[in-house]
Amino acid sequence: MNRNHLKLIACAAMLLDHMGLLLFPGVIALRMIGRIAMPLFAFFIGEGCRYTKNRKKYFLSVFLLGVGCQLIYIVDALIETGGASITSDAWYLNILLCFSVAIPGGYLLRDVSAADRKNAPVPVGKFVCLLLWAAALTAGGVLLPLARERFGWGLEFDYGVWAILLCVAGVPFETKEMKLLAFSAVLLLYCAVSYRAYPIVWCALLSLPLLFLYNGKSGSKRFKYAFYIFYPAHLGILYLVSLLF
Repeated sequence: MNRNHLKLIACAAMLLDHMGLLLFPGVIALRMIGRIAMPLFAFFIGEGCRYTKNRKKYFLSVFLLGVGCQLIYIVDALIETGGASITSDAWYLNILLCFSVAIPGGYLLRDVSAADRKNAPVPVGKFVCLLLWAAALTAGGVLLPLARERFGWGLEFDYGVWAILLCVAGVPFETKEMKLLAFSAVLLLYCAVSYRAYPIVWCALLSLPLLFLYNGKSGSKRFKYAFYIFYPAHLGILYLVSLLF
């Protein structure tokens, strides 16, 4: 299967997941199927970090769409509660913003690892930036959940730091086998850490057999922007449907 095939599967899983969240909260099977969406999208964010020719455009496409989606969440909070307070879910940052944090780290990791493989001097500036990115990610992963737990306020990323780590897990490696091995290790660790609070997280492992079928090809470029648009579009439609019922 090429990249488009797997992204279509991820979109379908995400649609079912959000249908379960917004329309059919009692149908747990929909949420279980939906667990494969995030790992699939995260893997291909990592592939984008490796192969995109226009890095700035790729980052801005994900980041600006994430900002747009977040503004919608804030407006919804204003409508529903009369204000986006510091404890509001409006500050639960969506998955696109999470991915946009991963992309610069993926670029840096790609450049540093590529230099190492070629026995070329590691670019010092990029190596330092990579260390700073990793330190900021670690601090955020510890301090943001702690602030939200203890004080009831603070930003929180969708899936925490795990989606970010999944994005960059396979970036340093050249072969499909090594990329999937690193990705699988992070995904297993995520499930092991999260299952007590959310038992169906183990269903995310069903994304791995699909990724092993990935042939490394991108597929038609006609669908390139459709995948970006699908995220806010399907959420908006489902939200409107939920208001009617």
